[in-house]
Amino acid sequence: MGQEITSYDAQLAEMAARYAEQEQLSGGTFLSTRGGTLSFGDTVMPGNQACVIVLDAVKENTYYPDDFDPDTPAAPRCYAFGRDNDVMGPHPSMQLDLNYFKPQAVDCSGCSFNEWGSADKGRGKACQNRRRLALVPAGYYSPKRGSRDFDLEIFTDPDHYKKSDIAFIKLPVLSVKNWSKYVTQIANSIHRPPQGVITRLYVEPDPKAQYAVHFEMIDEVPAEVLAIVLSRFEEAAKGIIQGYKPPEEKDNTPRPQGSLRGLRGQR
Repeated sequence: MGQEITSYDAQLAEMAARYAEQEQLSGGTFLSTRGGTLSFGDTVMPGNQACVIVLDAVKENTYYPDDFDPDTPAAPRCYAFGRDNDVMGPHPSMQLDLNYFKPQAVDCSGCSFNEWGSADKGRGKACQNRRRLALVPAGYYSPKRGSRDFDLEIFTDPDHYKKSDIAFIKLPVLSVKNWSKYVTQIANSIHRPPQGVITRLYVEPDPKAQYAVHFEMIDEVPAEVLAIVLSRFEEAAKGIIQGYKPPEEKDNTPRPQGSLRGLRGQR
């Protein structure tokens, strides 16, 4: 009996890894910038802004063969993640469902959809080159009574940063340059990476792109919080490259709204 169980160990280990990867795909909470409105679920962020610490950032390429339909959300047919000078190519999680996902090339650099002028309209790329950020809330904004301004309360309790859920946001293509400029700015001026500063992330109208995501440094992360923030990097780095799930048939069953502790002023 013992030998029979041992003979299945390799197969069971392979199945365990496959199921673990599949479960990873369904995790994560995403902030939305759809229509130029920064929101979490059905809740609009006060002032179209959020106070966060960015734990990690990766490049993300997504190819959608069909036009965007707000009433029928769809996953990309091909997608890739990368860091720095990584050679980007179809993400391995696409192999979980090749009835929907279709790798378009061996790697992104050799893909015709990643060339300028490949888009159906304009001179852009058919494949969208974005950034995906992992972040934790570092404070919340509340409207000032009788004013259009907002008060900001920054979280100082280290325990908040230990327990707060990690959220993700996908930057629009034309907002990627704003992120790049911000990272370069804080690196040159105070010699800190995004994990070392508290950031105001906000959305404003843009004449070229309808709307754009911007970034502004609020303050440096205090020493008593910095160690906790850096300790969560591995967790963020794993979660940020979660893949997509193929679209399912529309389900109108009401579901409870999620909660990201801190972003909406709930502590």
